[in-house]
Amino acid sequence: MLTRLRGLSRLLAITAALGLPTLAPAADANPGELPIHQIARTGTGEEVIAALKANPKARDARTARGSTPLHLAAMNSDLSAMKALIAAGADPNARDETGSTPLHMAAYATRTDNAQLLLEAGADPVAKNLAGRDPAAMGRKVKADETVGIISLWILKGCQAGKPC
Repeated sequence: MLTRLRGLSRLLAITAALGLPTLAPAADANPGELPIHQIARTGTGEEVIAALKANPKARDARTARGSTPLHLAAMNSDLSAMKALIAAGADPNARDETGSTPLHMAAYATRTDNAQLLLEAGADPVAKNLAGRDPAAMGRKVKADETVGIISLWILKGCQAGKPC
């Protein structure tokens, strides 16, 4: 899979260099997904950077369910994919069709480091989705105790993005 994604990154760069459209969905993508979505979900920061270089507008591209690449990267075990999207200006408070933010996704996927990075980037720790759940509630649902602890401490200490806490 990783080899296929690296090939996809190269293909995106070549396609962009030739001036061809780069928003076409990948042949094996989920409906409504673009290559950037697959890369954000399972790729590396370098692959995300290559995809964004080929098509900067892909940073905010939505799936059929309203997920941004950052929603998907929040569940990726490779933190560098999320770092690349945040550095490119991805919105840490973007909402999908369920009202969930990338922080909700990181909590649900038990990705503590991802949750910490999102909080530092300005993610709202008390944002509620359409079901009325905040990110900590999503984490509690799957027994992600460490992730819930990070989010809860962030709230209790009154931490703010860009400031030491």
